[in-house]
Amino acid sequence: MPQGATTMVPLTHPTILLIYPTILLAQQKNLSYLRNNSDIIIKKADKGGAVVIMNKLEYEREAARQLSNTTFYKPLSSDPTEGYQKKLHHLLRKLPEKAQEQICTDTPLEPRPGVFYLLPKSHKPGNPGRPIISGIGTLTTGLSGYVDSLLRPYATSTPSYLQDTTDFLRKLQSIDDLPENTILATMDVEALYTNIPHKDGLQAIRNSIPDNITANLVAELCVFVLTHNYFTFGDNIYLQVRGTAMGTHMAPQYANIFMADLEQRFLSSRPLTPLLFLRYIDDIFIIWTHGKEALEEFHHDFNNFHPTINLSIDQSTQEIHFLDTTVIINDGHINTTLYRKPTDRYTYLHASSFHPDHTT
Repeated sequence: MPQGATTMVPLTHPTILLIYPTILLAQQKNLSYLRNNSDIIIKKADKGGAVVIMNKLEYEREAARQLSNTTFYKPLSSDPTEGYQKKLHHLLRKLPEKAQEQICTDTPLEPRPGVFYLLPKSHKPGNPGRPIISGIGTLTTGLSGYVDSLLRPYATSTPSYLQDTTDFLRKLQSIDDLPENTILATMDVEALYTNIPHKDGLQAIRNSIPDNITANLVAELCVFVLTHNYFTFGDNIYLQVRGTAMGTHMAPQYANIFMADLEQRFLSSRPLTPLLFLRYIDDIFIIWTHGKEALEEFHHDFNNFHPTINLSIDQSTQEIHFLDTTVIINDGHINTTLYRKPTDRYTYLHASSFHPDHTT
């Protein structure tokens, strides 16, 4: 390779190039050239840690396609910040003084709209973008962080909750001898965050918090975050009208509580249930012992239990991948090993990096 060259691997889409970060970062001159090129967009890939260079027109076309969907987004004629600020100050009066101080401290003095951007899904045909709305510096950032602290205890105490891979491995240890023809299965919710109707998400919160007064107050705080999620893309301002945005603090716990309420209501209605049912936000792991036909019926009914929640399924009697783990059935016992997704670019930070300790 000529000195100063950068390795680029073409993807299925002709206007997208995938760049291996470890090589790219060594080419500072090339990086500066790319950064200053107004015809391209540089984003990290949705999965795997790679860097994607995308034709700017294609990027903007994909954003316009998503933002034109009026089920999820509504164009605004002007910046609503001033009016929304007055509503927030009125809402905060309902909270204890200490909570008001915390939220006000975390809320910018001069808030700005969120910023909409896409993370290219370079591993999928057509390279669609995952929509993200950055909440940094927005009006709801302090309130959303406070709501996250209120929701977390209820989200993390649900039976299916998984914190991370370590938690998953620990909970697998409770499974001993498996019957013959045990099936391992995973389910994945399609676009969970944007497909949670406000009404159902708020009802899940009320169902999860035992004290009615507290439940109604938390739901009211959630309503403000959900219905005042406004943002810019280019010169245009939009309001998200359905679901919650990836990028606001409370989103993961809000989604966790919605899914926990949904699955508990579904499982309680079933004559046959999994031996083990665990979930990491929108990724579900199941150990099934009632046969393939019953599993397919279980998936079909679960997939039709809620009108906006669609679940894909993968199943095997031998091994299956979940998070970064391969789960294997060996002589009636569960074994595990490390799993690397095909999108993984095996990029690492050097131990001497100036990054914070928890990231190295």
